[in-house]
Amino acid sequence: GSPDCPAVQSAIWARPGVVYSPATDKIYMATGNGDFVPNQFDWGDTVFALNPNATGASGGPLMSYTPTNYQQLQNNDTDLGSTAPAILPVQVSSAYPHLAVQGGKDGKLRLLNLDNLSNQGGTGHIGGEVAIVSVPQGGEILTQPAVWVNPSNNVTWVFVANDNGISGLKLAPGSNGKPTLLPAWQLPTGGTSPIVANGVVYYASSGTIWALGIGGKVLWQDSQISSIHWESPIVVNGVLYVTDNARHLTAYSVNGVVP
Repeated sequence: GSPDCPAVQSAIWARPGVVYSPATDKIYMATGNGDFVPNQFDWGDTVFALNPNATGASGGPLMSYTPTNYQQLQNNDTDLGSTAPAILPVQVSSAYPHLAVQGGKDGKLRLLNLDNLSNQGGTGHIGGEVAIVSVPQGGEILTQPAVWVNPSNNVTWVFVANDNGISGLKLAPGSNGKPTLLPAWQLPTGGTSPIVANGVVYYASSGTIWALGIGGKVLWQDSQISSIHWESPIVVNGVLYVTDNARHLTAYSVNGVVP
């Protein structure tokens, strides 16, 4: 009933919901399928920014990014907002110091400028991503990418898992002078949202928990957990925890810490 919106399938439903960047002092979020009609305040398949108190400008967001193929995304149920923006660390010497990676159900990773999402200023524009690449293993992205910086060389890594596998990509200069993501490795075993702790990538597939080196080498795995649907591991105080569909909570010792 009134004043409910008549649209369906459109929501902010990515796993983290809303993310905050202390570098820009803004919150960012991405929407799923829905009409994109900015002058009617419809923001389907859009990444947008607000102040931390959720205020924007003139009844809309502070800035926005919408892919040029937004109508195709809506028609095919390939939401841009199947993930939330994964904020990258500040790139001090770059023309784009504040970046985020936006994954989507279309299997694309979009590198966005958090200071100017569309690179056109304001809201309601389409296009303007810094870079767009296909996830190396293919398939839709419903999981949240993990971000890590190698302390030995300050290279920024992005790790993405989905039903098709898991991959590692490096942030690097592109041929057009803009930063891009370069695939470094991939493995065929899929899983849920990865995490990085102490230089180790952890993720869960159905029935198995995995620990990988940053270069993709399998360090260890354990198949004592049950099936997985949306569950993801976490590391707290040197202990790796994961839940499963059998209502189990399994804890693993990391660095000799007893669970």
